[in-house]
Amino acid sequence: LDKITIILGALGVGIGLGLQGLVNNLVSGLIIAFEKPVNVGDLIEVNGKPGTMKSIGFRSSVVTMSDGASLIIPNGDLLSQHLVNWTMGKNIKRLSVSFGVAYGSDLARVKQLVNQILEADQRILDNPSPLVVANEFAPSSINFEILFWVKLFTESHVIKSEVITKIDECFKAEGIVIPMPQQELHIHSFNKTKQT
Repeated sequence: LDKITIILGALGVGIGLGLQGLVNNLVSGLIIAFEKPVNVGDLIEVNGKPGTMKSIGFRSSVVTMSDGASLIIPNGDLLSQHLVNWTMGKNIKRLSVSFGVAYGSDLARVKQLVNQILEADQRILDNPSPLVVANEFAPSSINFEILFWVKLFTESHVIKSEVITKIDECFKAEGIVIPMPQQELHIHSFNKTKQT
């Protein structure tokens, strides 16, 4: 009887540990169903990777990633990790672009040109309004940062790329230089005399 009791106790502990993950996922599935932090079709971001919620089950959920892969996530992991739901935030996203201009550039003109580029793009929100600020005296340039909001999260990469391209084209046409980082290297030679 003692041996049977030990075996049954060990078996019970093993089954309990094995069911712990299953129960956690089932409870998490109920939480998702009732609280609805995410719904089917929502644009989400899991561990920094964008995707679309395809289905939500009792034990696990399926997310279609931006590269076309389907990611199966246990509901417990879905609630415990950092999940960003872009659909709940009205699908808008703030973007940041940094660049530098050469010393001696007309900074007021730089800000004016960048603001014109941002205002001309209908995909960029007027409210909150874009912000163009000079934020650093770097070794070879005066650095600027642009902060602006886009209407569609899914187009954020394309819009950011186009803004960078337009800034580069506009600066070239206006004669504003975006300097390359430069470093000066000093080489000292030492004459060694041989002693005999």
